[in-house]
Amino acid sequence: MMNSKRNQTIAIARFLMYKHSLDQQLDGMTDEEYLADPIGLDVGSYVKDLMRYCPENVVDQVMEHQDALLRRLGTDYLSVIAFMPYEEDGGVRYA
Repeated sequence: MMNSKRNQTIAIARFLMYKHSLDQQLDGMTDEEYLADPIGLDVGSYVKDLMRYCPENVVDQVMEHQDALLRRLGTDYLSVIAFMPYEEDGGVRYA
């Protein structure tokens, strides 16, 4: 399991940016529009990365405070982090 701080940070940023994008898409969408074309069904891949790279208590905190984290960190900062590649060696080069 690659749970370097770098990979944890990237996984959290990707999840939060996905959540932000999803919230924007859902804003103003009617139930009928959603049922005709459901969005957000790929959230599992972002949660899977969170579970892969982060300890369970960190995942719980991110889930519980996701809106506050988005407000506090801002999408400009998060989008830069979200586009960074995961370190397959566990981030040992950055330790």
